[in-house]
Amino acid sequence: MLNPLKLQQKESFRPIKPCEIQAEISRKRFTNKHVVNGRSCKIQVYIEFAAVVIDNQYIMMGRIHKRLPSEFVVQVLESFNNHKISEKDAAELLGIKRGRLYQLRQRWLKGNKNQPLVLWRRDESAFHVTADEVKQWLDKELRYIRQQADTFRGKFNFAFLAEEAEKIFGRRFNRNSIRLYALKSGYYHALPSEKGKVYTRFETSGPGALFQHDSSYHLWLPRIRRKQYLILSKDDHSRMVVVARLVDMESSYEHLQAVRQTISTYGVPLAYYLDNHSIFRFVLRQGVHIRSRIREDEGEIQFRRALSSLGIGMVYTGKRQAQAKGKVEKMFDYFQRRLPYLTEKYKVKDCPEAQKILDDLVRYYNEQRTHEETNEVPLKRWQTAIADGKGKLKPLDLTIDLDMIFSIHLTRKTRKDGTIMFRGRKWQIGYPEGATVMICLIPSVKFMVYKDNKKIWEVHL
Repeated sequence: MLNPLKLQQKESFRPIKPCEIQAEISRKRFTNKHVVNGRSCKIQVYIEFAAVVIDNQYIMMGRIHKRLPSEFVVQVLESFNNHKISEKDAAELLGIKRGRLYQLRQRWLKGNKNQPLVLWRRDESAFHVTADEVKQWLDKELRYIRQQADTFRGKFNFAFLAEEAEKIFGRRFNRNSIRLYALKSGYYHALPSEKGKVYTRFETSGPGALFQHDSSYHLWLPRIRRKQYLILSKDDHSRMVVVARLVDMESSYEHLQAVRQTISTYGVPLAYYLDNHSIFRFVLRQGVHIRSRIREDEGEIQFRRALSSLGIGMVYTGKRQAQAKGKVEKMFDYFQRRLPYLTEKYKVKDCPEAQKILDDLVRYYNEQRTHEETNEVPLKRWQTAIADGKGKLKPLDLTIDLDMIFSIHLTRKTRKDGTIMFRGRKWQIGYPEGATVMICLIPSVKFMVYKDNKKIWEVHL
């Protein structure tokens, strides 16, 4: 038993540091387990903390369950309840206020004597409760990823699941809440987080000042075991996706159609931000023994011609620096984590069906999802900037022949018999030998023949 006379003989007490309080309590608790008498318990507790209470050198801070063992709290409460120590002394010993003291006393009196006093528990609140219908939906989705998915088996994307839940139940979900549910339910086991990618950061002054444009070659339809291309343009200022097209094969024509769709919907931007892909820029291929030019239906001859004719500028990334287009690259990452999963889940095997799912994802991203960098919904940011007079888009001239601009241009010279050769056959156009004409091809639809920017022939394929 602790001898109070030895402590009384000391002239002064050294101030006790917070980290020493709990250690001192723990040591006395284990060395004096035989002390069960209420009176001796009172002496033990009071003298151990005499320096703290009398000299007021230390004020209890923090939650009680982190500072004191429950056995010690029970001893104090028992002594207080038996009127062996005062209300003030009990509150000072526990480092709490009067109201909290009576709360603990009431909980202790109502508790089971065979179980220790629980000083803290997380009360279930509406914030942490998951509705039964949400649980059923989550169980179905998580079970599919865990057991039924093919390419994406075991690959959880909780941000995407939160977005899907919002679409179904009409309220926002936090991805961490879904992650915790998956952990608690045993569907998911925590993995080290992926390293973030480093991108070049800049931002233009308003919508339409710069559209970032690129394509991504990826397994967008896992069911057919063949990769496809996603052609995408994104406004630099608002982060809004202005076009997203899924195609089997990448070509100049597909990129031209993406631009046509964009300007027909939103207007003409000031410039496009592109990489050095041959579709976007004229590239002279050369080797040790060979110097050759790209084919006439590719590169600058098509894409640059079309944009230049509309007064749209082109900004290129540095050589071997495609990652500089950080915003559009992150956009591809966003869709790569969502579209292939959905196309596999719904057993989609062609691009037209997958395009419907892609359109829905784009709609959600533009109209509902808050962007992490701007902290704004892209469409609202776009509309706000336009209303503030920051828009850089020019209206499209309705007199422009878009079929001519956004087709593949090929030059031909007429033969002696007034014909031209195209697609392996002769076509009679009625012009004299040596006349240069322009063939404007819309693949699988039609081709037109122009002379001095005037249409003289049109054939539907």
